[in-house]
Amino acid sequence: MKANIGLFLGLGIFVFIVAFIYGFWSGWSDMAGFPLLLLTAGMGFMLWFYLRMVAKNHDVLDGDNPEGEIEHMAGNYGEFAPWSWWPLGLGFSAAFAFFGLAIDWWVFFLALIPGLFFITGWVMEFNRKRYAH
Repeated sequence: MKANIGLFLGLGIFVFIVAFIYGFWSGWSDMAGFPLLLLTAGMGFMLWFYLRMVAKNHDVLDGDNPEGEIEHMAGNYGEFAPWSWWPLGLGFSAAFAFFGLAIDWWVFFLALIPGLFFITGWVMEFNRKRYAH
Protein backbone atom coordinates (compact mmCIF):
# COMPACT_ATOMS: atom_id res chain seq x y z
CA MET A 1 0.00 0.00 0.00
CA LYS A 2 2.95 2.30 0.58
CA ALA A 3 3.85 2.11 -3.10
CA ASN A 4 0.30 3.08 -4.07
CA ILE A 5 0.30 5.99 -1.63
CA GLY A 6 3.49 7.35 -3.14
CA LEU A 7 2.24 6.70 -6.67
CA PHE A 8 -0.97 8.69 -6.25
CA LEU A 9 0.79 11.52 -4.40
CA GLY A 10 3.31 11.78 -7.22
CA LEU A 11 0.54 11.63 -9.80
CA GLY A 12 -1.41 14.41 -8.08
CA ILE A 13 1.63 16.69 -7.80
CA PHE A 14 2.72 16.02 -11.38
CA VAL A 15 -0.70 16.68 -12.92
CA PHE A 16 -1.18 19.78 -10.75
CA ILE A 17 2.08 21.26 -12.04
CA VAL A 18 1.27 20.24 -15.62
CA ALA A 19 -2.16 21.91 -15.30
CA PHE A 20 -0.62 25.30 -14.58
CA ILE A 21 2.01 24.88 -17.28
CA TYR A 22 -0.74 23.99 -19.74
CA GLY A 23 -2.88 26.90 -18.59
CA PHE A 24 -0.02 29.35 -19.05
CA TRP A 25 0.92 27.83 -22.40
CA SER A 26 -2.65 28.02 -23.74
CA GLY A 27 -3.15 31.57 -22.47
CA TRP A 28 -5.84 30.46 -19.99
CA SER A 29 -8.31 30.38 -22.89
CA ASP A 30 -8.92 26.61 -23.01
CA MET A 31 -12.16 25.90 -21.19
CA ALA A 32 -11.66 22.15 -20.97
CA GLY A 33 -7.97 21.31 -20.61
CA PHE A 34 -6.99 23.31 -17.53
CA PRO A 35 -10.06 22.48 -15.39
CA LEU A 36 -9.92 18.80 -16.33
CA LEU A 37 -6.24 18.61 -15.47
CA LEU A 38 -7.04 20.19 -12.09
CA LEU A 39 -9.79 17.61 -11.56
CA THR A 40 -7.37 14.82 -12.44
CA ALA A 41 -4.88 16.18 -9.92
CA GLY A 42 -7.67 16.34 -7.35
CA MET A 43 -8.52 12.70 -8.04
CA GLY A 44 -4.88 11.74 -7.45
CA PHE A 45 -4.85 13.69 -4.18
CA MET A 46 -8.15 12.13 -3.05
CA LEU A 47 -6.84 8.61 -3.69
CA TRP A 48 -3.60 9.48 -1.89
CA PHE A 49 -5.56 10.79 1.11
CA TYR A 50 -7.88 7.78 1.19
CA LEU A 51 -5.07 5.23 0.98
CA ARG A 52 -3.08 7.10 3.63
CA MET A 53 -6.07 7.04 6.01
CA VAL A 54 -6.77 3.36 5.33
CA ALA A 55 -3.11 2.42 5.85
CA LYS A 56 -3.25 3.75 9.42
CA ASN A 57 -5.93 1.20 10.37
CA HIS A 58 -4.46 -1.86 8.65
CA ASP A 59 -1.45 -4.03 9.23
CA VAL A 60 1.43 -4.10 6.81
CA LEU A 61 0.33 -5.80 3.61
CA ASP A 62 2.27 -8.61 1.96
CA GLY A 63 3.19 -6.36 -0.93
CA ASP A 64 4.95 -3.93 1.45
CA ASN A 65 7.23 -6.60 2.90
CA PRO A 66 10.63 -6.34 1.15
CA GLU A 67 11.45 -9.94 2.09
CA GLY A 68 8.05 -11.28 1.08
CA GLU A 69 7.51 -14.02 -1.46
CA ILE A 70 4.83 -14.35 -4.11
CA GLU A 71 3.14 -17.25 -2.33
CA HIS A 72 2.49 -15.07 0.73
CA MET A 73 -0.13 -13.20 -1.32
CA ALA A 74 -1.91 -16.41 -2.36
CA GLY A 75 -5.49 -16.90 -1.34
CA ASN A 76 -9.06 -16.20 -2.28
CA TYR A 77 -9.55 -12.78 -3.87
CA GLY A 78 -13.31 -13.06 -4.16
CA GLU A 79 -16.03 -15.03 -5.83
CA PHE A 80 -16.55 -14.65 -9.53
CA ALA A 81 -18.03 -16.64 -12.35
CA PRO A 82 -15.65 -17.02 -15.29
CA TRP A 83 -18.38 -18.75 -17.33
CA SER A 84 -20.80 -15.84 -17.04
CA TRP A 85 -22.20 -14.12 -20.14
CA TRP A 86 -23.89 -11.31 -18.20
CA PRO A 87 -20.87 -8.94 -18.17
CA LEU A 88 -20.55 -9.21 -21.95
CA GLY A 89 -24.14 -8.13 -22.47
CA LEU A 90 -23.74 -5.38 -19.90
CA GLY A 91 -20.65 -4.15 -21.72
CA PHE A 92 -22.52 -4.01 -25.03
CA SER A 93 -25.39 -2.20 -23.32
CA ALA A 94 -22.98 0.33 -21.80
CA ALA A 95 -21.33 0.88 -25.19
CA PHE A 96 -24.77 1.42 -26.70
CA ALA A 97 -25.63 3.87 -23.88
CA PHE A 98 -22.46 5.91 -24.48
CA PHE A 99 -23.23 5.84 -28.18
CA GLY A 100 -26.67 7.15 -27.28
CA LEU A 101 -25.18 10.06 -25.36
CA ALA A 102 -23.37 11.07 -28.52
CA ILE A 103 -26.41 10.66 -30.78
CA ASP A 104 -29.54 11.57 -28.85
CA TRP A 105 -31.19 11.04 -25.48
CA TRP A 106 -33.81 8.60 -26.75
CA VAL A 107 -31.03 6.20 -27.82
CA PHE A 108 -29.52 6.46 -24.35
CA PHE A 109 -32.84 5.65 -22.68
CA LEU A 110 -33.38 2.79 -25.12
CA ALA A 111 -30.00 1.34 -24.07
CA LEU A 112 -30.99 1.43 -20.40
CA ILE A 113 -33.55 -1.34 -20.95
CA PRO A 114 -31.06 -4.12 -21.83
CA GLY A 115 -28.60 -2.58 -19.37
CA LEU A 116 -31.02 -3.07 -16.48
CA PHE A 117 -31.77 -6.58 -17.71
CA PHE A 118 -28.10 -7.59 -17.82
CA ILE A 119 -27.17 -5.99 -14.51
CA THR A 120 -30.10 -7.73 -12.82
CA GLY A 121 -29.06 -11.04 -14.33
CA TRP A 122 -25.48 -10.57 -13.18
CA VAL A 123 -26.54 -9.70 -9.63
CA MET A 124 -28.95 -12.62 -9.41
CA GLU A 125 -26.65 -15.12 -11.10
CA PHE A 126 -25.74 -17.01 -7.94
CA ASN A 127 -29.35 -17.16 -6.72
CA ARG A 128 -30.48 -19.65 -9.35
CA LYS A 129 -30.05 -23.28 -10.30
CA ARG A 130 -26.92 -25.05 -9.12
CA TYR A 131 -25.40 -21.99 -7.41
CA ALA A 132 -28.41 -21.00 -5.30
CA HIS A 133 -27.73 -20.10 -1.68
